[in-house]
Amino acid sequence: MRFLLSFLLFGSWCIGHAQLYTLKDPAKDSLGIQLLYDSLPLMCDSFYLTFSREKSANLKKFVPDVKYIKATFDTLAIVYREEQVVYRQQVLLRQLQKDYKRILKLAKSEKIKLDKLQKGLTKYNYGEDAKGNEYSYITVTCTYRKKVFELKYLAIMLNGKWFVGDELLLERIE
Repeated sequence: MRFLLSFLLFGSWCIGHAQLYTLKDPAKDSLGIQLLYDSLPLMCDSFYLTFSREKSANLKKFVPDVKYIKATFDTLAIVYREEQVVYRQQVLLRQLQKDYKRILKLAKSEKIKLDKLQKGLTKYNYGEDAKGNEYSYITVTCTYRKKVFELKYLAIMLNGKWFVGDELLLERIE
């Protein structure tokens, strides 16, 4: 009986810990330091370079780590328990990768090589939510041959660092 009870307790403990999954290995530079951006234009330039390389796995470094999300929101509140913060981080990354795959399909149908897109003017539309969190809608004008496109996405500031939020979109203007 003790063995069965011990087994059940251990099994429930394992299941509880297995459900919490955080994104491992946030992107680091060659020195092993996680890249964080204090400057929005610097983050946007870096994101554009990563965007043009056509690898959705590289977008991970622009998604906030769990500690930044937890520090921004009150994790003692019912709606921001740790499991939900981790889930929100995962959803953010998956949505960004899904949007990026949609852009890759568009690029293929329009016969565009993303690494050949010429970056033009970048517009920043700053805003702030009701809780005082800063964000900016970014619009980058790009050209490929005679075609004009706009790359649009949301950038969010968490604890003084800029990250890519969501709403990644590439659309043809003309």
